[in-house]
Amino acid sequence: MSTLQSLFVLLLVAYVGGFLMGGRGLRGRGLPSGSEWLLAGLVAGPSALGLVGGAEVARFAPLALLATGWIALLVGLTLGVDGERRVGAGAVALGVIVGLLSLAGVGGAVLLVLERVPAAGALFPDQEQRLALAVCLAAALADTSRHVARWASERLGAGGPLIERVAGITRSDDLVPIAAMSLLMSLDTSRGVMALPGGGLAVGGVLGLVFAGLLGRSLRPVTFWSLLFGFSLLGTGLAQRLDLSVLATGFSLGLFLAIASPLRAQARTLAGGVEGAVILPALFLAGARTDMVSGPALWIVAAALLARLGTALLAAAVVAAVDPVARRGGPGLSLAFFSTGPLGIAIALSVNLRYPGPVGDLVLATTVAAAVAGEFLGPPALRRALRRAGEVPT
Repeated sequence: MSTLQSLFVLLLVAYVGGFLMGGRGLRGRGLPSGSEWLLAGLVAGPSALGLVGGAEVARFAPLALLATGWIALLVGLTLGVDGERRVGAGAVALGVIVGLLSLAGVGGAVLLVLERVPAAGALFPDQEQRLALAVCLAAALADTSRHVARWASERLGAGGPLIERVAGITRSDDLVPIAAMSLLMSLDTSRGVMALPGGGLAVGGVLGLVFAGLLGRSLRPVTFWSLLFGFSLLGTGLAQRLDLSVLATGFSLGLFLAIASPLRAQARTLAGGVEGAVILPALFLAGARTDMVSGPALWIVAAALLARLGTALLAAAVVAAVDPVARRGGPGLSLAFFSTGPLGIAIALSVNLRYPGPVGDLVLATTVAAAVAGEFLGPPALRRALRRAGEVPT
């Protein structure tokens, strides 16, 4: 397939994404987090049928990078908000706890395998490389998909305190992986750039405040879209130039725009309308860039996935122990926190672009496997929990 044909495919995917997820298509179609597009990219990519060749995948790297920044911007813009409802402080705190449990559990499991399994450790003999792999894998798998809760609301008609609490938690745990990736990349001096701890968050915050100031107090859609595209491109460019995390810059830009602008609600509505047109092509590109894992690397993949599953069970137990609302879901809530959403894929895709080679390939492959597995474990578990709580119409 030529580059022009590949671009046409991406435009088609973007159109379909905007149609299905922008309100004009049927709500609830497809898998909750869109992982079928990951599989479509994987099948079409160099690792399978080769319809999209390695040269085309490489040429679309800048588009993939922009998409990851845009996804992070949407996450920052909607952090702590579920539709028009503001998430409570309790749900935010629980979300941070859930994210920290996943981050620590997956990172620790990966480091343990690298130390205790000689064949796996031989793949990454350098200690700095091992640390980067552990942090990147942990960050990519620390995100819990917010789309599962939205799927339950739109597809099942769920409503009540339990689904609101789950939605609040999944909209708050994003802070943990974003902060981890920001710290890792801002401290990395391997490219000869001075370390700037938290630099991505600072750059994005300044851009978000300027954006809010220029937006003013009356929303004109043309002005909003011009500023949004311009500032997202500027943020991505500055992050790349300063060797900072594009994800952290985009996230902070969206967050500070939401904090500073009185038009935050309208901005969320407009930006959310193109969510599918950005997320689905990013998922397709992530799938196309995914390489098959074999040999000793499977030890690392298995350790990360098992740790992710274990921390999801632990997170559900902790949430149920401190939150009476969550206890209404019973054991069915145990796997509801396993699903990994588009932000996790965006993190893995950014790692794949930042660390080309064994680290980036392994992080992306593991995250894709976790995302696909989560689509078949998380939603059924959440459905059972909601039925037990009486929040799904019979």
